[in-house]
Amino acid sequence: MPGWDFESATTRNSRSTRRRFRLPDHLTRYKPQITVSSLVVILLLGGAFYSARLSESAPEVVYSASLEEVAEESGEPLRVDLNTADGEALQDLPGVGPATAEDIIDYRRSNGLFGSVEELEEVDGIGPKTLEEIEPLAEV
Repeated sequence: MPGWDFESATTRNSRSTRRRFRLPDHLTRYKPQITVSSLVVILLLGGAFYSARLSESAPEVVYSASLEEVAEESGEPLRVDLNTADGEALQDLPGVGPATAEDIIDYRRSNGLFGSVEELEEVDGIGPKTLEEIEPLAEV
């Protein structure tokens, strides 16, 4: 074909292709900022999607008791059984230290089980005032 130059046609064609995909000058100036902003948006969307998928799982049970059950249990004062309590449990009673707790256990061994809380007055170290403080917290 006369008048047709293959090299100039391909060169012209490749130049026109480059112009077609070239960004306008005002966008070319901000190309790094646009790229970083796009990556940040993609990262944020990925994080949002990931957290949304995590929240779809079934909730874990943290508490096995209802609030009503806990309120009922906490409303009852600590009750110590004088016939079965060990030294540490007896020390939870007001006015009872390690020595008095040991005296209560010794009294229990030598005289048998307590018939009533008032029998505590017979134990050395427990008087009427201490017994008055212990009575609401002790049982037989």
